[in-house]
Amino acid sequence: MGILDGLLGRPAPAEPDSGVLFALPAAAPALEAATGFTPTGEGGVCHRQVEGGAFGAFERVQREVARLLPGDAARRVETSAGPYGWGWTHLTRPPGAFGELVADLHLVNATLTAAGFGRYLLCSVAAFRRGADPQRLFLVHVPGRGAFYPFAPRPPGGPDPGRRRSNLVETRARDALAGDLAMEPDTARWFPLWDVPGL
Repeated sequence: MGILDGLLGRPAPAEPDSGVLFALPAAAPALEAATGFTPTGEGGVCHRQVEGGAFGAFERVQREVARLLPGDAARRVETSAGPYGWGWTHLTRPPGAFGELVADLHLVNATLTAAGFGRYLLCSVAAFRRGADPQRLFLVHVPGRGAFYPFAPRPPGGPDPGRRRSNLVETRARDALAGDLAMEPDTARWFPLWDVPGL
């Protein structure tokens, strides 16, 4: 906090707390019991694109993330630029290694935050499926809110073309997780993520 912020009573923006991501593995059994959705092993961290003088420093942080999370037979790490000025780090683990995936998501968040880029973080996402059902479910963590919300895009094709979401699946997921995760109470803040790469 700067001197003027202190004198004028303006609080400094809080650094995002990505530690709450570690609640996900313990919450997953409750979600499966209530809805049948299980982790796919895929997840991602979304951030605003960095431009100007900070771009070089941000590229160095991305290289550090790649060094800390080397790809191998049990882990795949990819970065991409999305629409609207977003960037993604997409992570893949075996479906049974959900705890390790969450640790990877946390490491990306923590590394960006430690390097001073925490304010650029938009969300972290973990993907779930229900057997062979094409319906997907994403649990989205918004660090600025310290809360999670469900996003369930309807499968493509079918009688309802276009981008639509399943409110029923989202509501059931929220209710199943309410005792285990800090769920975003304002459904107007359940923003759709239509362009999650690889998910």
